[in-house]
Amino acid sequence: MTEHQVKPEVRPVRSYEIQEAIDFAMRVRSEVFPMMSHSVLPKDFEQFDEYYMNRNDTVFVIARSDEAGIIGSIGIVPYDGRIQVIEGRYSAHTAAEIVKCYVDPAYRRYGIGSRLVQELQRIVTKMQYTTLYLHTHRFLPGAVNFWERQGFTFITEEQNEWQIVHMDKPINIRSERCRNVHKSD
Repeated sequence: MTEHQVKPEVRPVRSYEIQEAIDFAMRVRSEVFPMMSHSVLPKDFEQFDEYYMNRNDTVFVIARSDEAGIIGSIGIVPYDGRIQVIEGRYSAHTAAEIVKCYVDPAYRRYGIGSRLVQELQRIVTKMQYTTLYLHTHRFLPGAVNFWERQGFTFITEEQNEWQIVHMDKPINIRSERCRNVHKSD
């Protein structure tokens, strides 16, 4: 399989795909984080409609292949200020937190993660946010480098068993709006 053979559709999840998206993300999450309990769904998945479908400040994007179904996911929710090491970094309602960024292991290294991030960024430019925030982990092979290639910069790192790396990126709303204006000229 080559990159040219993997051309999934990348778009927000549709209501009839919610259970498939949850099943996909939970499967990959259990592979990526085997040390976590996977018997209980995270709150955003328990209340998927309330978190992702019935709001204008969140989105859950999937990559769907004709052959394999959902092969990637990524979402954003408003950052809630819960992380102590970056407390006070963002004004209320200005940062969107990237969550549930997963690519099926069989489809990694084909640009699917980058396409998910690009689509997410395209959507976020139409929201009220000024910054995208995320945290990842050093023990995930290539994760920090992936996010750096997407334009995210290092904020701080926690020296604990989770090896958490905090990163963010300003949302370039002005240049996106300028591109849209020039397209209509």
